Amino acid sequence: MKKPELQVGLRFEIEEVVSDSMLASHFQSGLLDVFATPSMIALMEKAALLCVESYLEEGYTTVGSKVDVLHLAPTPKGMKVKAVAQLISIEDRKLTFKVEAYDSFEKIGEGIHERFIVDRERFLNKTYQKVR
Repeated sequence: MKKPELQVGLRFEIEEVVSDSMLASHFQSGLLDVFATPSMIALMEKAALLCVESYLEEGYTTVGSKVDVLHLAPTPKGMKVKAVAQLISIEDRKLTFKVEAYDSFEKIGEGIHERFIVDRERFLNKTYQKVR
């Protein structure tokens, strides 16, 4: 059975509840117990990864290469957050996503995220040559 074609317009949403490990105070990126910018970015990246993963040939995945986002509003611990990724451009192996994040009240983040399609084994072999 042939895999569906990777195409502009693909969209994926993911939801999580803000936990202790997602707080600015945990990351030490801030002192307050609010949803951390690194956590928001990670959720956006995860949405983008999952948006295209099932469209890739076996042995391939994507890796993040660029994130340009604004964190627009705070979110308290215990609130549900949602990240949305939409594939807006395909240039050879480079995939560009529009990413947004929301809590139960409002949009909390937006931006652009780029990922590259890589051969898993080749990528890891090249990476671990650094420690050999």
